[in-house]
Amino acid sequence: MNQASMQEGSVEVIAAKPVGRGMLRPFKVRNFNLLLSGQTISIIGDALYMVALPWLILTTGGNAQELGIVLAAYGIPRAASTLAGGWLSDHLRPRQLMLIADTVRMLLVGILAVLAFQGHPIFWQLCAIAVPLGALSGAFTPATLSIVPEILSSDDLQAGNGLWMSFLQGANLIGSAFAGVIVATLSTGGGLAIDAATFLASAVSLALMRTISHAHPFTSGKQEMAESQGLASIDTGEQSEQISFWHFLLTSRLIQATVLMFMVISIVSGGVIEVALPTLVHGPFHSSASSYGFIMAGWGAGSLIGSVFAGMLGQYKHKGMAVLLAGLIVSAAIALLPTWGVIGAIACMLIGGLANSGVTVLLFTAIQLAIPRHLMGRIMGLLMFSASGLYPFSVALAGVLSNHFGPAILFPFGGLLLALVMLFGMTQKALREI
Repeated sequence: MNQASMQEGSVEVIAAKPVGRGMLRPFKVRNFNLLLSGQTISIIGDALYMVALPWLILTTGGNAQELGIVLAAYGIPRAASTLAGGWLSDHLRPRQLMLIADTVRMLLVGILAVLAFQGHPIFWQLCAIAVPLGALSGAFTPATLSIVPEILSSDDLQAGNGLWMSFLQGANLIGSAFAGVIVATLSTGGGLAIDAATFLASAVSLALMRTISHAHPFTSGKQEMAESQGLASIDTGEQSEQISFWHFLLTSRLIQATVLMFMVISIVSGGVIEVALPTLVHGPFHSSASSYGFIMAGWGAGSLIGSVFAGMLGQYKHKGMAVLLAGLIVSAAIALLPTWGVIGAIACMLIGGLANSGVTVLLFTAIQLAIPRHLMGRIMGLLMFSASGLYPFSVALAGVLSNHFGPAILFPFGGLLLALVMLFGMTQKALREI
């Protein structure tokens, strides 16, 4: 649907361009500091979980197919709950939803740690924990993407997103680098116990945050028309309250194209990274949990560098093409990952992480600034549903294919799919001209 075809009198959406006013300005906001510190600690725990869970299954008699089933038991409710999480985020507010989710996840991962310490957890026990854990994670995700625009002004949002991503990726780097060592020395139970403790730290930081004022994100900062981005437009925050979810979705070509891209990325990322990669390291590479941790740390290191750089771009005019070209770099890195052993995999993850973080910061800043405040949670929930909705299918299929054909073949095919969707993005004016 082109802009000229929109009915006369339809409401249009203005997307304020990010205005760079200093990378460090968000640190002046107390709530941002609390949020950043709590989530940084939590991400370190997530990195431990990503190493501990596959190793718990693969070293206690399980195989790639069982790993895929457990991840699917996690992924199906996670995908299903992202839409509900977006709605709850708009009604309960993001901070309250995040606090509830972190508290319950702390208890669930603590139970999983106890089972791991006891020796050989039963397969159904792993699945039974994975289901509610996935549901809570799905509800949590749109809240995390909705809370930063509440805390920061639109002028500081891109810098805040850059800092957010760089700190979280730095935490992922630290967590991934030490996760393999911790799992190897303290056992999978020890790694999971530490993960449970990080959920507690995150919950405490959220509880200490002050009540957030719900100012509309368009009321500060420079506002410009975004017809070139295919966005519906509003004049004021009051007017935006009249825009329905479906009207905004049907008139925003940026959101439409992003949803389609995220669906393809979802097909590739879950199976390749969470099933094929640990199976590749454990099998064809004949390596250990430490090596897997270092490979994941490569992604974290690249993402840390890329996030800082993306947050500093400010008024760079060609962000859309930069996002899509970075996506092609990620595609090539994924395709080549199994070619040169562990060292080559680390290098590919480093390059892929660097490029991917630019995609994340620039694209999400543009999207956050384009969304009316009252729809923030629901649109973010829709995007996260698109990004995770096919995750269960991805991990289950990857488990079956890895068992029958070996994990290495999944990487070039995954890279090809990613490249095709990035080339599609280049045909979309809404994405090219972010």
